[in-house]
Amino acid sequence: MKCLIKDILSDGYVYGDVLKFSGTETNEKTLSTVEEIELLDKAINKTHNEILKLKNKNPDLEEYLITEDLIATDPNLRKRTVELISIGHSAKFALKNVMEGYMNDLLKSTSYYLRERVQDVKDVMDRILKNFCDDVDLINTGKYILYLTELYPSLLIQHKDNILGVITNKGGYTAHSSIIARSFDIPVVIIDEENLDIKSALIDTRKKYIIVNPDEEELKKYSVADILRNKFDKKAIPHDDYLFLANISSNFDLQKVCDYGFDGVGLYRTEMIFMNSDRPYTFLEQYQIYNEAVDALGENRFICFRTFDVGDDKKISYLNTKKKGIDNYIRNPEIFETQISAIMKANKYKNVRLMFPMITSNSEFEYLRDWVLRVAKKNGYNIPLIGMMLETKSALMNIESFVKADFISIGTNDLTKELYDINRDMSISEIDKYLSKLLIDIKSVVDFCNKMNICLSVCGELASIKDVAVKFYEIGIKNLSVSPSLIRTLNISYEEFKNNK
Repeated sequence: MKCLIKDILSDGYVYGDVLKFSGTETNEKTLSTVEEIELLDKAINKTHNEILKLKNKNPDLEEYLITEDLIATDPNLRKRTVELISIGHSAKFALKNVMEGYMNDLLKSTSYYLRERVQDVKDVMDRILKNFCDDVDLINTGKYILYLTELYPSLLIQHKDNILGVITNKGGYTAHSSIIARSFDIPVVIIDEENLDIKSALIDTRKKYIIVNPDEEELKKYSVADILRNKFDKKAIPHDDYLFLANISSNFDLQKVCDYGFDGVGLYRTEMIFMNSDRPYTFLEQYQIYNEAVDALGENRFICFRTFDVGDDKKISYLNTKKKGIDNYIRNPEIFETQISAIMKANKYKNVRLMFPMITSNSEFEYLRDWVLRVAKKNGYNIPLIGMMLETKSALMNIESFVKADFISIGTNDLTKELYDINRDMSISEIDKYLSKLLIDIKSVVDFCNKMNICLSVCGELASIKDVAVKFYEIGIKNLSVSPSLIRTLNISYEEFKNNK
């Protein structure tokens, strides 16, 4: 039996036995108030220790797991839960009630960032509820395809060595669980059907369906090698007139960049380094990180460091920030100068690029560019190529003023949000509503960059969609920067590009 895939959150091709995960039952019990509070503290402490173990095993996910730990150990969460226990409710009911209140408050927020945190709170809630008892209905041995109503990040992280793929009824492309699944090369698909009787399944996102309980004849249609490999080929195919570049957030991603055949790094999100600390990183600490990244790629691949992109809801405790943009560098001049100095010192192979986010005008770009040039001259550093992310409407409307940019990278996530009033989490699902207009809008950027011999790339989520990548190529954009795990979706040869034109 074939079951159509409604949405693909992580590409892949996998066959295996299916484990159905029912989630958490509240299982109310009548205990004394003291015993219920002890039960609560035991569950919270167990959750805290689990998260610490996960953090030690997954340092590349430290930022996300720290957030989960802060939610789980929040003193206000315990205080409000104990108040409900004291008036006669069980610990499980009280905790669920308090955390669902948090989620409802977040859902009412006008901030996309805060609304996105709902899944984080739900993830922590489910983890604590499971820890009220010792029996968890997920086995920890063997390989299986996980079938459940909704996937949460900690579940995926904890069982990543066992999970071949995931079939679920809920989820979003930009949700943490989806991003983590793509980084683990675990296919995740959404289906409409609920409570299917599935004992085994073959997930094929290329054909957009699941074969439920496939028989021998159905399996014979697939190669044994593919089934054993359990994933698409990640190695980039040979390509001559365009570049495959990677979006990364830490040095942990660099091995994939090399293994998967990328031509370089088109976006290194340096603010993720800053968010892993409660104090500013020193010049030496930053230099060691950037230099390690440069060495990992070698002399033949370039790396583009984006200066820290913070503000709005992306806060760092020790930085004085408000909205995203140039003001954050002006308010924190020492931290900005320390960062650009450390990046330029690492430019020993002269293959480093420096990129500014959220630029709204050429005067902003030239202000930061001149700042970099002064620091380079003062310290005798090799001057990197200096460019900008194009992600604001004002910069797009005045593109021909950026004559001093060495390169431009189009950040489709924020640009589409500003141009067409589309939430970042809906940008993929609503692409048909605005793609034609977007291609017309950014054609002026292509023409300008061609005229001025400025290197142009796309680094937003749209770059990872094969059909969209072809359309970008048709209007002259030949450099695509995506998450390392998405290289398999962009294995498009030059012949395929020509055939699509």
